[in-house]
Amino acid sequence: MAHHMITLPSGAPVGFSAAGDPLSQRLVIFCLPTPGAGMFDPDPLVTNTWGVHLVSLERPGYGSTPVGTGGHLIQDRADDLAAFLAASRDAARSSGATVFGPAGIVGWGTGGMVALSLAARHPELVDRVAVFQTAAPQGFTFDPSLQALPPFAMPALGIPADDPLLERPGLRNRLERMLETAAEQGDAGTSQDRLALADRSWARELGAVQADVRLIYADDMSYVDRNDGAWYRRRIPSARVVRVSSGGALALVTEWDRILAHVAPDHGGLSEATREG
Repeated sequence: MAHHMITLPSGAPVGFSAAGDPLSQRLVIFCLPTPGAGMFDPDPLVTNTWGVHLVSLERPGYGSTPVGTGGHLIQDRADDLAAFLAASRDAARSSGATVFGPAGIVGWGTGGMVALSLAARHPELVDRVAVFQTAAPQGFTFDPSLQALPPFAMPALGIPADDPLLERPGLRNRLERMLETAAEQGDAGTSQDRLALADRSWARELGAVQADVRLIYADDMSYVDRNDGAWYRRRIPSARVVRVSSGGALALVTEWDRILAHVAPDHGGLSEATREG
């Protein structure tokens, strides 16, 4: 489940989870895939010593966040994140605490669509984006047999149940916790995602993205590949496609340090002694 419930400026309740270092000046939003809720930290050993405050907000129908929180479009989820970022920046400024500048955004799968929509609609709030295994909206299909009905399992994330990378310490447990949290309201979250993914109007705004974008794809994935990245690259002048030779859906884990190096350069402004203290 989410670590906390917060209330957006609109009055909507949203599940909120955080990892990493809350003292870091670098805030990174992690947009989870379909299905996913709570917090998934790809590699806590990296995150905890990087100098980053990693935050995840749940989409409606997942975890603790009720259906009916705002609209159901990709743009609505992007605007929820923008409201959170703006409120966090204002609160930090008024309290005299850490002053947040533009944020880094990571999006996994369908979460990458939300991440790119946020960067397009609110360029003043985002300076770096990394999306992983995000399909192009043209021709994208939502597979109800895998993704829609709980209990959710690894194949819903494109991860074979016998993937040897799942034997990394704690990784299987972290993923299963994310999937269990996603199913707390049954199929409400995936039903909301299906509505959102049926509308592709968000993609018409991609030309407004000003952030430095990396579009990351593993060569050994079957349903999404660098051709999807090329689709985004043609529409986002600042984007670059990055190929990963292996790892499949779990290349997110094996490449996590490189992803953080992009969205949180210079270790969030924290010295090595502070990060390892």
